Amino acid sequence: MTNGLYGHENTDYFFVAHDKMKEYLMSKNIPETKVFATGIPISSRFLKEYNKKEILNEFELQENKKTILFFGGGEFGLGKTKTIQIFEDLAKNFDNIQVIAIAGKNPKMKIAFEEIVLNYNKQNSIKVLEYTNKVPELMCISDLVVSKPGGLTTSESLASGLPMVIINPIPGQEEENAEFLQSKNIGIWIRKHYSSYEILDSLLSNPDKLEQMKINTKLLAKKYSTDDICKIILYN
Repeated sequence: MTNGLYGHENTDYFFVAHDKMKEYLMSKNIPETKVFATGIPISSRFLKEYNKKEILNEFELQENKKTILFFGGGEFGLGKTKTIQIFEDLAKNFDNIQVIAIAGKNPKMKIAFEEIVLNYNKQNSIKVLEYTNKVPELMCISDLVVSKPGGLTTSESLASGLPMVIINPIPGQEEENAEFLQSKNIGIWIRKHYSSYEILDSLLSNPDKLEQMKINTKLLAKKYSTDDICKIILYN
């Protein structure tokens, strides 16, 4: 019995999200020459320059308000109660913000969001969407992301220079992602018994804190991960 990773002898390269994961694989006796902390491949659309004013106009949003991109859906609606409570905190307690809420393939979540928007008369400042293929554009106009810390969403947020408020991580890799992002002062994890209002207020009322988190994203982002992976495969 060895401490290695089963079957690694038959694998030429391991591409991982960051150096901590590289160190983990090396601790499992994977040779350093096989492991590359390239980041997760993301679409080249996240490298494009967008006209922010046009996108804000398209979604009937204002230029002078902080914009929060809220990923609240998911096909299975994991953590639905906590997600709705956090969304309601935003609608109820913060006036000088605007929110784009993406319910994804979860019609019940969309209905719940729309009811909250109606109850607090926030139709002008909160837009509720189903599935959208405009995530790069929406991240371009946003100041903060509220989301589960899945690998792809996290990578896209970092590439877009967006701090994260982390909700409902699945035990295992997503919880490890949440802890890692928090340790790097890029994300704040709203744990089960934490006050979402206090956490949101600590960010939205403190521009310096939010700006420092934004700066930190640039230190960790792997914007060119797809190109880097292709080059390693082709030229090594």
